[in-house]
Amino acid sequence: MKYIHIILIVILLLSCSGEDEKGQYKPIVIANTEIPLTVKIGEVVPIHVYAYASNSCWSNLQISLTKNNENHYQITATGFDNESLDCNDVLIGTDTVFNLTFNRVGEFYFQSNKSPYTILYDTISVMK
Repeated sequence: MKYIHIILIVILLLSCSGEDEKGQYKPIVIANTEIPLTVKIGEVVPIHVYAYASNSCWSNLQISLTKNNENHYQITATGFDNESLDCNDVLIGTDTVFNLTFNRVGEFYFQSNKSPYTILYDTISVMK
């Protein structure tokens, strides 16, 4: 009889853990970037980025910076949208700072967001 109880408990635990989690990772909006207009070669440049999701169903918000080519950077943000929950209408936010150092003179371009969100453009001029 003792073994039957153990087997039933194991089956119950396995059946609960096998449920599929509803939701998926999706893009979220980058609301603001703080990027200096001019910097000097070798200077550490802080790129401060703020991203928000529209309600409390969002979690695990992440911001990433990708160098697309020599002078172009892409800033994007994603989060996990658990669509199966009842959600409160509150902004869920995150921010991060990327510290970059440029080793040559020139213009460096930053694009934040992708469609369907408003695309934000910033430029840093690197001088001697």
